[in-house]
Amino acid sequence: MVAPMQSAVAELLDGVLNAFGPFVIPVALFALGAVGYLLLVSVGRAGVGDETPDDDTHATLRDDGGDGGERNADRSDDDA
Repeated sequence: MVAPMQSAVAELLDGVLNAFGPFVIPVALFALGAVGYLLLVSVGRAGVGDETPDDDTHATLRDDGGDGGERNADRSDDDA
């Protein structure tokens, strides 16, 4: 039962290569990559990963670095 399926696929691939030549290979790889990329984007937007950030992550994002806001010091009094 597998042999007829393999011969049908082989004939299809042979026909495509005979019609378009070897230039169809990069086009097919590009198309497969585009489909894979779109699949990953759709899975990412659907939230399948369900990576909810911890409370520590939110605290780290809100933290100003612990320097008391002095990293953007006023330099207007520099006379040098």
